[in-house]
Amino acid sequence: MATGRRDAILAAAVRLFEEKGYHATSVQDIAEAVGLRKGSLYHYISSKDDLLIEIVLDAIRAHTDRLAQTAGLALPASERLARAITQHVKAIAENRATFTTYLRESYAINREQQAPVLEQSDRYARLLERIIRDGQEAGEFRPADPKMAAMAVLGACNWLYRWYSPEGRLGPDDVARSFVKLFLEGLKVG
Repeated sequence: MATGRRDAILAAAVRLFEEKGYHATSVQDIAEAVGLRKGSLYHYISSKDDLLIEIVLDAIRAHTDRLAQTAGLALPASERLARAITQHVKAIAENRATFTTYLRESYAINREQQAPVLEQSDRYARLLERIIRDGQEAGEFRPADPKMAAMAVLGACNWLYRWYSPEGRLGPDDVARSFVKLFLEGLKVG
């Protein structure tokens, strides 16, 4: 598939999936958005399902790879967690359409295709858990269930796709600072 055409198709699909939802978006809608006939679009894609899985997997893999780099840094856990939260918030704020598609529409992916998505999502959660556990073992963080703490961070950060607006009073850095303060104060030892 030609890179320029592929990118245009993916971008149109992301925009339409965010605006209309996956199920309400037709292949015809995507074709029209990129100036192709429906039959011509199938020269570039095999199905709408395949577009969705490609969008979702690209998003979660890149997101997880960034967290893996952060988790592996030789820094105190509190700093790694602050960086992880900041990266997460900025990724959603700067790529809201893609993350909306991932977080809201990935349920539409069939079971076989969901496996790599779930694997990456689980890997992301485990990396957050590891940072929190590292902080506990180093005496930086109070005892708490690392998995539950990681899920709280994920829930707060992921929910941005529902309420964050670039036109709002808070920018991504403001939201990230607020979240970092909230979670680090909740986890840090007195």
